[in-house]
Amino acid sequence: MRSTPCPPTDPDDAHAAEATALRVLRGAGQSSLSLQRKLQRRGYTAEAAAEAVRRCAAAGYIDDGALAASVAARHRRTGHGRAWIAADLRARGIDDVLIGEAIADETDTEEATAMALAGQLWTRAATPEGHDPRARMRIAGQLQRRGFSPSTIARVTRALS
Repeated sequence: MRSTPCPPTDPDDAHAAEATALRVLRGAGQSSLSLQRKLQRRGYTAEAAAEAVRRCAAAGYIDDGALAASVAARHRRTGHGRAWIAADLRARGIDDVLIGEAIADETDTEEATAMALAGQLWTRAATPEGHDPRARMRIAGQLQRRGFSPSTIARVTRALS
């Protein structure tokens, strides 16, 4: 069972906030905003948390652009579309400009990913009598839930045979 962290003895101490930030970063990469929020939830003032985040970024421990690219690549490998990736990055506190850079120019990759996933689903939907007429609609729904754009879904489902 996890114990809740004790509030800091001096919520304005940027050095203590930085030490806490480094412990948080040991667990997993964080965006600047996410780290600042975590420090504030642990009882540090906004100023101390911001200073700790600034120090961590200056030391190279935080890089929102690299985090966005890494998360986007992982989502692409697991078959998610641009909308899903953008939503996850927004939830992590990544800036919209960095989100745009992380998902830019991936149209070919996104369509190939959607086509591969749709092909697997199409194969699973096959019966000895052929395909259920609603199979394309179910596959389109599954692709939509994974964050693929309507235009990509339309092209991919038309190509199924």
